[in-house]
Amino acid sequence: DWDVSAPFRDSPAVVVYHPDKLGHPFANVGFIGWIGALTGQSSTSMAISEIGVSYPDKSFGKESRIGVPFTFLLRNILQFDDTLNASITRIKTAHRTCDLILGVGDGKPEAETVRGFEYSASVANVVSDTDLIPVNSTWHFPMEGVVYWGMDWLCPAYNLALGTQLRKWHGNITMANTVRDIVSIVQTGNLHAAVYDLTTQEMAVSFCKKAGDNSTAPMYAYERQFSVLNLPALFSEPAP
Repeated sequence: DWDVSAPFRDSPAVVVYHPDKLGHPFANVGFIGWIGALTGQSSTSMAISEIGVSYPDKSFGKESRIGVPFTFLLRNILQFDDTLNASITRIKTAHRTCDLILGVGDGKPEAETVRGFEYSASVANVVSDTDLIPVNSTWHFPMEGVVYWGMDWLCPAYNLALGTQLRKWHGNITMANTVRDIVSIVQTGNLHAAVYDLTTQEMAVSFCKKAGDNSTAPMYAYERQFSVLNLPALFSEPAP
């Protein structure tokens, strides 16, 4: 969810990197010319997500504008980290900056888990399904095997909407019903939206309508057609 009036919407791209020696292949969902990462998936069955925090609570502590840009930190997770534990170490030891919520998933058979992060210059709190925060039984209720936030930290309406749809499909969440009945109902992912299946190494992705498109097609990524990418096939493309 970024500014859809900015030029980002006119240059959407999924860029697939094939590092020769420095790291492993990964797909970066973003824009032409974008070298950081907000959304993406790697050949090691790892994936990232991020949302800025405008409504934190006191547990975030202080922010800073001096440190490692978080978009480079997230790219490094995709390019270099082989496990969720490696990503946890990277995040906790980084010279962090602004208030964010991060997500890192690891779909390898020995892992198959996801962790969220309360992220700021002051803290890097790792969040699992058993210690979901902020605690609120009305609008941010825990579910087994699920870590989630809707749009922001203290954001009752979006957290409740997302939690309600996740609970509706709990135990049977698929890429198809996430696109059809979770992302689109919650209305999250206006500039671009991605849904990962880390066990099959597939990614469904959609982008906002371009500024010059005067058709009656839907505007925002979450309400538009998604394309499913076979990432192992893309990662195995031979060098030219």
